[in-house]
Amino acid sequence: MYSIDEYVADLRRITAATTDYAEIFDQVGPLASKLAHAKDAWLMPEHYEIDEEQGFGVQLLHEEEDHSLAVFTIAWAPHDGTPPHDHGTWAIVAGVDGAERNIKFNRLDDRSRADYAELENRCTFSANEGDLICLKPNGIHLVWNDSDEVTLSLHTYGHHPNYTNRSQFDLESNVVTPFVVNVR
Repeated sequence: MYSIDEYVADLRRITAATTDYAEIFDQVGPLASKLAHAKDAWLMPEHYEIDEEQGFGVQLLHEEEDHSLAVFTIAWAPHDGTPPHDHGTWAIVAGVDGAERNIKFNRLDDRSRADYAELENRCTFSANEGDLICLKPNGIHLVWNDSDEVTLSLHTYGHHPNYTNRSQFDLESNVVTPFVVNVR
């Protein structure tokens, strides 16, 4: 079975050879899906633990010393999720257990104000086990668990998002604020 260590070795090899998002998505995406399908080899009960304050639990599986190539599991509480947010780095998300609703957004303003953004819903889709979501650094989305059970996904980032100045977006007020998450 494909392991976290093999995945990290592949990530290092691929990202050493290219910085092109499309190439990274094409090469890493299938490997993230492969690792999600090999969950019996690495998944542990603590990966399902929720941080009640933030509505999801984040478990670090790997991070390079310079905060690059960060890999997490994220457990989503039933009927909860995130506000719209970006990552400040490329992101590849693979469904591991259960379905999660994702909404991707277009940004309509000219980005001239750091604390303001106008967003519109671009598309909504469900990500199930093994399904992939790939986002460029400025890509904005939200994740929501519509089910009555905890769902789980595997997240791979070019850099640990807590070190990228990523943002969250309020759809009603158009206010942009920093988005830092609690990680175990």
